[in-house]
Amino acid sequence: MALVVFRSKAAGEIFMFAETARRIFEIIGRQESARGVITAEQVPEALQKLVAAVEEEKAQLKAAGEDAELQDKQGDGTVQPRPITLGQRAFPLIEMLREAQKMKVDVTWGI
Repeated sequence: MALVVFRSKAAGEIFMFAETARRIFEIIGRQESARGVITAEQVPEALQKLVAAVEEEKAQLKAAGEDAELQDKQGDGTVQPRPITLGQRAFPLIEMLREAQKMKVDVTWGI
């Protein structure tokens, strides 16, 4: 899989690189497959798991950022670009899941 397309009646299509989709499937407890569905009944749990993983990553990055600030104060001064976070990559899907939960509809994916 190169790209995965998420679809729902609740939102427009979301295109995601397969590597990111794999990580999300792992988080929400889904097997990676060419096609699949998160049923309306499963959407709340998938949303909760994904939001929890994003919050956990934010906490880890905050702790790492405080360590980096301490290193900079010691005179290193090295500037590194910030990595793209799970939260940034997952944001469109989180929004889709929220809307799907409100409308009580499925979210599907395919390649």
